[in-house]
Amino acid sequence: MSSYVENHCHILPTGMNLHDLFLGETSSREGVLALVAARHAELDPGLWLHAVHYDQNRFADGVHLTRRELDAISSDRPILLRHQSGHASVANSAALRAAGIREDEPNPGGGEFVRDETGWMTGVLLEDAHDRVTQAKPRPTREQMVDMILTACESMAGYGISAACDMMTGFYDLEDELWAYRTASERGCKVSLHLYLQWATVFGPRAMTPEQLEEHVAQMDPARCRVAGIKIFADGAISAATAATYDPYPNGGTGQLIYSRERLHSMVKTAHDAGYQIATHAIGDRAVDEVMDAYEAAGDASRHRIEHATMLSDAQIERLARIGCFVTMQPEFLVAFGPSYRRQLGDERTSKLKRYRSALDGGVKLSLSSDRPIVSGDPLIGVRAAAKRPDGFDPSENLTIVEAVDLYSATAALAFLP
Repeated sequence: MSSYVENHCHILPTGMNLHDLFLGETSSREGVLALVAARHAELDPGLWLHAVHYDQNRFADGVHLTRRELDAISSDRPILLRHQSGHASVANSAALRAAGIREDEPNPGGGEFVRDETGWMTGVLLEDAHDRVTQAKPRPTREQMVDMILTACESMAGYGISAACDMMTGFYDLEDELWAYRTASERGCKVSLHLYLQWATVFGPRAMTPEQLEEHVAQMDPARCRVAGIKIFADGAISAATAATYDPYPNGGTGQLIYSRERLHSMVKTAHDAGYQIATHAIGDRAVDEVMDAYEAAGDASRHRIEHATMLSDAQIERLARIGCFVTMQPEFLVAFGPSYRRQLGDERTSKLKRYRSALDGGVKLSLSSDRPIVSGDPLIGVRAAAKRPDGFDPSENLTIVEAVDLYSATAALAFLP
């Protein structure tokens, strides 16, 4: 059997998460607060307290924590609880201050500082608001980044993974991250590295010059480390109720498109014309349509990718097959997020998520991945979830074991290899 291929993950964050407080096994707000308080007592003064895999959907009432509850633990130390979806967080007042967020701060485009009915900022951060506070955390040094990348790749190699696509390179600093990935590849990294750069780091206000980027690329051994494409986010996540859907969530909303239709088309066209493969995050059915429209408008959808495609109609599956773009799904999400999905979508809509059998039989260029560190990243868990969907998910969408292994290995490589 060929080795596994991880064609959608976040390599540096996987290594970073090993140093953070893990909340994924805690199902009550009291339990989360107790863990945060205990970590606060252990940390030296002045350090941020960062926790991962927080999810309000595990609580009996499904209601987010607020900054008031975190302020009761510490009003001086920045505290940030990252949602398991990676698309939201909860911050205390110190973290908001550290990020320069005022009480009357307007919502960023493509994000929200959630407020209660009185207008008070709760500390719940969605999408670009979450990114803004996350980027205020102290960054690891270049050498620390290298160590984190090597640690993450050591873990992946232990699962039999030989190649991995990082799907958000440049979140902190593109120059530092490119240096760190290249250096890790030169220091015995056991996994070949394929990097998808955030659109803004190449074409937006944080962009390198073309000459700077070319200099970094020229120093890479493409067999070990290469720039594979550009990453764009079209919407959010179901568990955070920010994936863009046609039918509403229980709160009455339909999620969030990160960009206007015109802006998304412009971004896709710019990267397409520059010769890049584009990988666009689209979870909700409304977002999937927007991305397909943008790809077709750019002139040729067949070299590009849609990441997740969690909610698909029959008509969308037919269109995906016709336009020929790659689609990458994550079966392990069904294991990790089932209760969150049911709370946000109900049983019937949840049962139809991740339609990999229909996509494969319908001629879609499908592959499978994990999106680690959002989930464990063990390919065998993903293969099992693809071949035997957990209870509550339509079993007619099951794949065979052979199909699932292939979509995690040889076929997965087709989505990113030149």
